[in-house]
Amino acid sequence: MKFLFSVILVIISFLGISKIVNGQIGCPSPFLYRATNDTVGDYDLGYQYINIGKPLPPQLSFLNNCLMPCQSSFFEQDSWNSFNKLVKQMGAVAFTCSAIVMIIYGPLMNRSFFKFDRHTITVFCFALSTFFIGVSDLMFATNDVDMVCPESHRYARQTDKTCATNGVLFQFGWLGSVMWFAFLSIDGFFRASGKKMNKIAFAIVLASIWILNIVLSFAPMGGDQYGAYFVGQVNCWILVKNWQYAFFWAELIISLAIGFVGICLTIFSLIRKTSDGNTLKHVGPLFLVFLLFCQYLYMIIFYGIINEKKDHYQNILAEQVGCIFNNALFAMKVPGIIYAGECSFNETITFSSQYAFLFFVRLLGIEIFTFYLFRKETLLLIKSSYIATMLGLGDKDAYDIELEETD
Repeated sequence: MKFLFSVILVIISFLGISKIVNGQIGCPSPFLYRATNDTVGDYDLGYQYINIGKPLPPQLSFLNNCLMPCQSSFFEQDSWNSFNKLVKQMGAVAFTCSAIVMIIYGPLMNRSFFKFDRHTITVFCFALSTFFIGVSDLMFATNDVDMVCPESHRYARQTDKTCATNGVLFQFGWLGSVMWFAFLSIDGFFRASGKKMNKIAFAIVLASIWILNIVLSFAPMGGDQYGAYFVGQVNCWILVKNWQYAFFWAELIISLAIGFVGICLTIFSLIRKTSDGNTLKHVGPLFLVFLLFCQYLYMIIFYGIINEKKDHYQNILAEQVGCIFNNALFAMKVPGIIYAGECSFNETITFSSQYAFLFFVRLLGIEIFTFYLFRKETLLLIKSSYIATMLGLGDKDAYDIELEETD
């Protein structure tokens, strides 16, 4: 196809077809012609031009001004519709689930919260992180595709305030869930082994994680890095690969390493004997941490493969662009141009891998709800809550009496 497209360029340059000059025919669908002399500057505004991959003769210079459609050409529209629907619907469910866990484990109902109970605060912080992911998804559901595509052929950038807010919220929630997953794995080991953590030490960990999360979420704004990002996402996130590595993927790799250590130590404690003699009680949280570990590991592998095959994907898109332009010239009855047949969509990133990625990110909030809502400790937190005791339905000491302090 590259050879065919080269032949097309040579033929047109020799023919000097006047009706193509100055972009009079525009750009064939789904591309759009944009009159500009600053295609580089336009990128910062969210315009992405097709990449012909070689210098063009003057007769064809207008091809450099053909814009890519938004959302991207990596997937067909039916696939994008499925991705968008998943994020809107599952995001709303995850938001609700996270909010419920936050209420139960947070200061509104949890009397042990201000006693600095390590376990309940850790669960609360993880739920709070997935809550922010849910908020970003609700923003997408409310604004629809306009949030990431303000125009049919323009991708949202940080200068689009809704996109900037969405990007920060998503980064803050996603990164927070990663770091609290790591500590959740350590908390599981402490609970299974009966080891203690000094409250001051926990306070330092708590403050450090949130401060680091805030810095890593807002720092990319200094480089105008937030914008519509469509590899693994349907919303706004960090645009440039190196910034992603520095502000997210490095932290995820470190958190996975900590999580792996925590899982191994917990399993070792269960094999030996738990501090309370109740091995089964610790299996559920361990299984949750293991599932989270697998999901985050998939996310790393997904992005790693995509970055490795980036040039391959671009070549596939270049072939599709060549086919579309070839048929447009054939329709103009340009001599020497042969109809290339229907320009079928050649898959780049597989639908299933992208769908799984979006699914796993939204599953985080649902998992914390599923694994913790019906646990004995959760029911005891509800029983000892301010609301239950005010209504005469609970006992303010229920959680402290029936569950041993773990910190």
